[in-house]
Amino acid sequence: MAFTSTAANGDERQQVEPLLDRVQHHVNSLQERFGTIPIFEADKGYDADQLREKLLRRIIFPWICRRKKPGKVVERIDAVLKRIRWKVERAISWLQRKFRRLAVRWERRVCYWKGFLAFGLIVFWIDRLVR
Repeated sequence: MAFTSTAANGDERQQVEPLLDRVQHHVNSLQERFGTIPIFEADKGYDADQLREKLLRRIIFPWICRRKKPGKVVERIDAVLKRIRWKVERAISWLQRKFRRLAVRWERRVCYWKGFLAFGLIVFWIDRLVR
């Protein structure tokens, strides 16, 4: 499980590359084993042409919804992405409702918050598997 915590006022797009550096060996092994291209899923906040180019150079498909621009016609793939994004937002909402400590970090040390996040994700997936 790879997740990281950063300042709330920072640019999240700048954190993608260091995160990919940490998991690149896993991505490479999946590419070699199954011969598929991994997918990077993100919401509109990560919509940037530079990020898309960096991901494509690493042979990772950027599954990122584009922001609405005035006068532009919504593409068909963007409509699909919006439907999928709702499921992601629902999962985040579930985590914040069940574990209020994840919504606002009260702990002084990041390692405690990461422990609560890991616990919350484990409970989330157990709940999904039991259904």
